[in-house]
Amino acid sequence: MSPRADRLVLVCLLAIGLLAVVARAGASRTTSVHSVLAAFRCIHHYEGSWTANTGNGYYGGLQMDSSFEWRYGAEFVRAFGHANRWPPALQLAVAVRAWTSRGFGPWPNTARRCGLR
Repeated sequence: MSPRADRLVLVCLLAIGLLAVVARAGASRTTSVHSVLAAFRCIHHYEGSWTANTGNGYYGGLQMDSSFEWRYGAEFVRAFGHANRWPPALQLAVAVRAWTSRGFGPWPNTARRCGLR
């Protein structure tokens, strides 16, 4: 397979994995896939474009810093670099990984603006 096809397969698998993670977490947090994704859409609205790299040390549509990227998405950092180079589905998958243990804590200001805190 070409590198482009490999990436497409990876994105599709991660999108499926994202739904599975949210569904499993939802059982314990009494939430739904729809509500978690709606929350991240709101956070994204206040954070920036999916390709944001403004030089402030935060990357992508959910403004992840390097330590966050490495902790929750090391395989994507190795494959693509910073989050501003990841497809939105991967950025969301990594955000959901963090959310399962930290809630919306990594986005305190925007979570508050979105009524999540």
